[in-house]
Amino acid sequence: MADTPTLAQLRSRAEKSRRQAETDRQALLDAAVAEAVTSHAYGHVSAVAREAGINGQYLRDLIDKRHPGWLEEAARKREAEKRAAQRS
Repeated sequence: MADTPTLAQLRSRAEKSRRQAETDRQALLDAAVAEAVTSHAYGHVSAVAREAGINGQYLRDLIDKRHPGWLEEAARKREAEKRAAQRS
């Protein structure tokens, strides 16, 4: 049983894994926000949230924090497009 890692070694590995997971999670959230704000199309933010495996409202909260007013502007653009399409 000489190959069995010590508790200290296991704790060290677990800490390293935790830090890497936090880094990866932050990269995922950053990428999801960046992708979400590329389109104002209806359902785009929800689709990005699903693909990223995160809650849609959480993604909206992140977008609102990092890009204040973007969600409202996207909604205005969708409504304007809808009205323009109805007039055509």
